[in-house]
Amino acid sequence: TIRNPSYIKTKHGNKLLTGGWWGVARKIHYTADLVMALSWGLITGFDSLIPYFYVGFFTAVLIHRVGRDHVHCKEKYGADFDEY
Repeated sequence: TIRNPSYIKTKHGNKLLTGGWWGVARKIHYTADLVMALSWGLITGFDSLIPYFYVGFFTAVLIHRVGRDHVHCKEKYGADFDEY
């Protein structure tokens, strides 16, 4: 919650939030972005795969970004990120 957030205190003195929306998903807006991209394809029907290229491309980009974020956080927080 905003008043009493839950977090992990790292060895560097930083705080990693673990509760609220942040505890569920760090980038929750990506879900809305993916739904919107899929909707744009769905409104065109199923006669062509071209309208679905965007949602496929966007999904690939986000999966790649998640991997990069995990590597970056592991390097930055070390064992604290494993606990997180």
